[in-house]
Amino acid sequence: MRLFLFFVFLTCISATGANAKYSFCNKTSYALSAAVGYVDGDRLATRGWWRLRPGQCKVVLTEQTNPGQYFVYAEAIPGHKGELRTWSGDTGLCVENFGFFNLRNQDVCRDDPLRKRNFFDVNVTEDANGNWQTDFAEASNYTVYSAEVAGVQRLLSDTGAKIQRIDGAMGRETQRALAVFRKQKGLTESRSIDDELIDALIEEANAAEAKLGFFYCNKTDSPVWSAIAEPEDEDSYRSRGWWRLEPGDCAKIIKGELQHDHYYVYGAIEEGLNERQINNGDKALCINAVMFNAKNDLSCADQDLNEATFRRIEIGGSPSATFEFLPEMFTAPPTAE
Repeated sequence: MRLFLFFVFLTCISATGANAKYSFCNKTSYALSAAVGYVDGDRLATRGWWRLRPGQCKVVLTEQTNPGQYFVYAEAIPGHKGELRTWSGDTGLCVENFGFFNLRNQDVCRDDPLRKRNFFDVNVTEDANGNWQTDFAEASNYTVYSAEVAGVQRLLSDTGAKIQRIDGAMGRETQRALAVFRKQKGLTESRSIDDELIDALIEEANAAEAKLGFFYCNKTDSPVWSAIAEPEDEDSYRSRGWWRLEPGDCAKIIKGELQHDHYYVYGAIEEGLNERQINNGDKALCINAVMFNAKNDLSCADQDLNEATFRRIEIGGSPSATFEFLPEMFTAPPTAE
């Protein structure tokens, strides 16, 4: 998953202590999942996920916002086409990948990099009077209203409608596409945008995306650390990892419709001090001990990376594929002397 840092507005609003709160406002054309980090006593806590429709503002912390450091992160819902968009920074904090969470222990993701996100810092000032709002924005600089329209346009495009421009303007093309979608879903006819419409579009986009992509499933009795490599051009590949898969777990490694006819997969099982790697590999590619995203047109040594042998998987022209890690795919454990 490539992370993109978008421009973020931070706004303080004067208020009395009785009305103090921390709010998020989504001024983008994306439906977002957002989280916040803050100091809670002697610990750093994280809380989320809040779903933010395009153009929606929502209170996320009702307790008084104290002057000092807060941390914020947001990512687009999976149903939006293209690579994952994030509003992120450099502070790695723990989250749950699904559902609402409230974490006061930042050690829970120490051994699970998939549960860590890079939050950006927010400096709440004294003159905020306990009330603060973070606005998520795009270069298009939408207002709350135009963000809602642009969000509907993007979701319509994600669900297959022919939308030429995502511009936040309710033109005839957008109105016609909305009318078609409302009729298909049995929604009440209306020229206005409401929560029911946006939620139906989000559900449709997420359902379509759920069927696409490259999936890993762990069919072994041990956790598997997995990585993948995909072609970048005729002669080079980009390798990425790690995804830790518990026995019986599946995870989406690449989102969206697959663009290549083959990929390279890698997995390793840690058993004490020993590591059992996937066998029958045929291409040496770069990996690292921590999460990595490496282009392989340079040698691994030149990038201060390690090297591992990946296995080629042919998928033809399929828009989705699933690779299962099976016990017999891994090198045998060392025999006791």
